[in-house]
Amino acid sequence: MVGRTLDTKETSKDILKKVKCFILDLDGTVYLGDKILEGSIEFLQKLEKNNIPFKFFTNNSSKNAEVYIKRIKKMGYNLSDDKMLISNYVIINYIKENMPNKKVFVLGTQYLINDFKAANINVVTEDADVVVVGFDTSLVYENVSKACEYIRNGATFLGVNPDFNCPTEDGFIPDCGSICSMITASTGVVPEFFGKPSHHTLKYVLKDTGFLEEEVAFVGDRLYTDIAIGKGNNSVTILVLSGEAKLEELADSEIQPTLIFKSLGGVKNVLEEIYQ
Repeated sequence: MVGRTLDTKETSKDILKKVKCFILDLDGTVYLGDKILEGSIEFLQKLEKNNIPFKFFTNNSSKNAEVYIKRIKKMGYNLSDDKMLISNYVIINYIKENMPNKKVFVLGTQYLINDFKAANINVVTEDADVVVVGFDTSLVYENVSKACEYIRNGATFLGVNPDFNCPTEDGFIPDCGSICSMITASTGVVPEFFGKPSHHTLKYVLKDTGFLEEEVAFVGDRLYTDIAIGKGNNSVTILVLSGEAKLEELADSEIQPTLIFKSLGGVKNVLEEIYQ
């Protein structure tokens, strides 16, 4: 299945011919839970065979890049460390550049906290200047209360990723956006987010890959993150219907993808027509 949502005479082949680098979401796009999605590995192999650069980018801040690399390898695809980008890196890079001497309280898993410490950010548990909230699957009420206290006292409130839910094989579980909403309800303060679809992520990806925005295609299953990152710029966005988004949602959505496919296998099929 291939669908078009832009009023243009270009075909999917015309558009994909121009893409020089693919940025791929993970949850709901490449895999779902511990299950690789049909066509994913074949798609990656097609890119490699034709020397088309690609990287993975996940908003899921509950783990670190090493965990995701191991997970993908276990599912049957061997990738190098430099192929994995994560929202953790985007917010860490921003803090290092713009808040180098601030005391940062991290409400997140130990993986996220360790990433901050490894980057030599001043992580504290008291008297914070900045509160960073991630997808904390180890959420402790005491830490939520601390975060709210620091924010009420004037600490800057930052969210690693805006996702409300994380897709799993059994449905959805609350993600970083939901945790941030709870803190906003208590403090009245809305965070600035750094994962997809923020301009911070777009800037980070373009710098990392070296490509122009019109040369990059963001591929994912979520309208308000993976596809919304293309709003206001010339990046290509490809929605796959293997995760959260449903086709019927597009009728009432302001966010529209450049292309729609049932899965990565569908994208692979078009690439096979281009690169025979």
